[in-house]
Amino acid sequence: MSPSIPLTLGCSVGLESSTIEKLKSNFQKVIYHPKSSNERFTSDELNEIDIFFTPGSGLPQDITSLDQLPKLKHVQLASAGSDSMQKTKPIKSYMDSLDQDKDEKKDKISLSTASGTHVLSIPPYAVGMTIALLHQWPRLIIAGHEKKKWLSETECDVKGETYVAKSTYGRTAGLLGYGALGRETARLLKAHGMKIIAANTSGKATPQDGYIIPGTGDKDGSIPEEYYSTKDPKAFESFLGKSDVLICSLPGTPATQGFLSKEKLEKLPEGAVLVNVGRGSLIPSDDLLAVLETSKIFGAALDVTDPEPLTSDHPLWSHPKVVVTPHISGNSENEMDIAADILLTNAKRVLDKKGVINEVHFGRGY
Repeated sequence: MSPSIPLTLGCSVGLESSTIEKLKSNFQKVIYHPKSSNERFTSDELNEIDIFFTPGSGLPQDITSLDQLPKLKHVQLASAGSDSMQKTKPIKSYMDSLDQDKDEKKDKISLSTASGTHVLSIPPYAVGMTIALLHQWPRLIIAGHEKKKWLSETECDVKGETYVAKSTYGRTAGLLGYGALGRETARLLKAHGMKIIAANTSGKATPQDGYIIPGTGDKDGSIPEEYYSTKDPKAFESFLGKSDVLICSLPGTPATQGFLSKEKLEKLPEGAVLVNVGRGSLIPSDDLLAVLETSKIFGAALDVTDPEPLTSDHPLWSHPKVVVTPHISGNSENEMDIAADILLTNAKRVLDKKGVINEVHFGRGY
């Protein structure tokens, strides 16, 4: 039986044997040299490759220019973000060439992410951390380990008052970023009785595009009761003021760098919960630390940080209101198998000269 995709795939992503076999049964040829191995792509192999499947960190280091891949039509990332990839030498050089000769090279090579693969892990992380912070579980766990005793109700509470579990029911969750991750988080939090609002660039509901795992997300954008534009300062201030729980899932772009400043964090309601699963560059650490010293933030969960990784002496590690995890919320079971499905979908679209899903616009970052 002939393969359905008569193209050559170059793959530097480490995959399970079953996933490799699935790709081999669909592509005309698969050249597989995972990043973890010592094998390198030869110049002859690079000359054959039509599509490259690569980690979010970028193409193999010995590929310094896309000119080494003369047949390349598409780069498929195995990650949901593309910011690291776009900083690499071959991609920066390619973007420069686009700026210099827009007509000749426009759309010659497409780039897309694996956005949508992580909706089975990152949104549950956000929901779990929201509940954990509202219930003060980190405090209870640490105090139990340290004191090795049955804690009194006042010892369980950060203020030394009689402990109560803060409920999700009736509180408002603000989704900062309403892509695949924001939509699935909204769906899950609504099931916990929360009112949902969202902030995106347009300030309006939009259809969900890209790769969607059946049964997840918010296809028509109807879950949020209200939308706010991140480009409208007054609207965004109103959004923050209503967000008892703020879930951040924005990509790392020049526009999001340092966007959630001290002045903006101070607009949150008293006792708000903050969860960041997007990029650490969104929130300057010094600004966050300043607001953590007030009553504005009841607790924060950070899977991404500024800087990343945090230095060993960074105060966020030991802050009593903060839980830091090492950017692992997206490490989903079977995630590479899902990413391979996106790769196959996009390879067929490239073959049919259709636009790829999860496309990243060079230079814009998303």
